[in-house]
Amino acid sequence: MGEFDFLEPIPKTSVTVKLPSRGMLYPKEHPAHSGKLTLTPMTMLEESLLMSDAGLDSAIDKILRRCVVENVDVNTLIGADKFFLFIMLRAITYGSEYSFLWTCTKEKNGKPCNYKNTTKVSIPDGFKVKYLADDDKEPFEFVLPDCKKTISFKLLRGTDEPRIEAYTKEIEQQKSEGIDRVNTTLAFRLICHIVAVDGKLVKGAPQDRLMAFVNSWTAKDRQALQQKINFYTPGIDTSLKVSCEKCGETHEMEMPYTVNFFRAVDDSGVENPTAD
Repeated sequence: MGEFDFLEPIPKTSVTVKLPSRGMLYPKEHPAHSGKLTLTPMTMLEESLLMSDAGLDSAIDKILRRCVVENVDVNTLIGADKFFLFIMLRAITYGSEYSFLWTCTKEKNGKPCNYKNTTKVSIPDGFKVKYLADDDKEPFEFVLPDCKKTISFKLLRGTDEPRIEAYTKEIEQQKSEGIDRVNTTLAFRLICHIVAVDGKLVKGAPQDRLMAFVNSWTAKDRQALQQKINFYTPGIDTSLKVSCEKCGETHEMEMPYTVNFFRAVDDSGVENPTAD
């Protein structure tokens, strides 16, 4: 035995996580097809990525690549599975209980309450997790109520999000340059879902043709398709109803999950979001 054998790296533990998609939207050769992936807790090395990386989304991708045991490209996961792994990684690393601060903004006699509340949640047991049903298969189909077009659609993957983000930044840049540009990010996001129209594949179609097609829909058609996409989207619902300890008013809010979500700190050092 060597003199410093006691300094061997600590062996990693692992936890198997059931995916909201149940693996049903992946090809057989994909590691997530089994419906499960294995996570190891974050080490100091992964924690350093949170502190040094320029953006949370970029850091999370890097951390998941290191903490998912299977050899999987995290950008090939559907967004709901990827986000669920992100949430579960926090519970596996620091424990299921998560505390955060939030400020009550309800007004009484013209003045905001401003009371700082502490809320504790249990991950994932404190939230609803929606799993795909046995007969849920891509592409999903839906007939738009007004134009009667049959839309075949898929759920978004990690590879779609950078495209949407780049498109959004392009619009913002043009606006900052004084260009009168309508924000059509919503339409662009929808075309990322669309696989076929009336049974004809849209792959290879010019982006401007797709955008013009979607932008010609009535608002009713757009909302109906979005509702159908939401219906088939699995995942964890991290919305919360919280009550102010001082004034008793109820707020609806999203559980905060910024960098501090991955820190084992006491109530005084955690998130302090403002409730709407």
